Amino acid sequence: MVGPDEPIYGLFKFGKREHLEFLRRDGLLFMRPLAEFAKLELDMARGDCFEGTTRIIQPQHVKNLVFEGPGFGMHAINPSSLVGPVRFGTGETASCNVYCMFAATDLVDGESVSRQNFQFGDSFVDVTKIDEFLDRAIEAARNAGLNHFESRFVEYFDPESYSGEVGRFRKRSTFAYQSEFRIAVEPGSVMPRCLSIGSLLDITSEVLPMSDVNEYLDLKVKGADVVGLPSH
Repeated sequence: MVGPDEPIYGLFKFGKREHLEFLRRDGLLFMRPLAEFAKLELDMARGDCFEGTTRIIQPQHVKNLVFEGPGFGMHAINPSSLVGPVRFGTGETASCNVYCMFAATDLVDGESVSRQNFQFGDSFVDVTKIDEFLDRAIEAARNAGLNHFESRFVEYFDPESYSGEVGRFRKRSTFAYQSEFRIAVEPGSVMPRCLSIGSLLDITSEVLPMSDVNEYLDLKVKGADVVGLPSH
């Protein structure tokens, strides 16, 4: 996972133009409950059945698996018969609301922003002052009575071999093209939470066409507009 001192070439929000215009003007962060992403089966970009999972164990790492319950009795399952990893989830893991963005942290030959991200909308906004953006979000969360604020890069794992913690900041490598930077707040709400951080007109770019995102990023890097992402 990229650390807070690694260079970041841009922190972007992708979406529909009208939504991003509203974001810049009013600074309203639309934060979905983490558990909701597991239910978005028809949304290929946002839906992820692993969201809210606390830990996974691959079949090859399972020695014994026994289920017991009222009216069910005790049943042992041969690990070799498992068709996928065993997943455990707790309410504590899923009980938060999240805001997702794209962090450009690595430049490649060709397009740094995969076209798979074009599924999120027709436009993008670049946060030009990342530390100020996060400071405003932290202050807004505090004023809203949210006692926990965490912002981190998402780490991606191989779903065929990884056993261990998943939590709020790990996703399957299938989604690595999203290069996600995520904000999570608590206490969680089962409904989307709207966190108002005030106008962002002074710390964001104009709303620009998604088709221009790679050209924009290339020009930004040539202008040496590179910063380290602060830790919060």
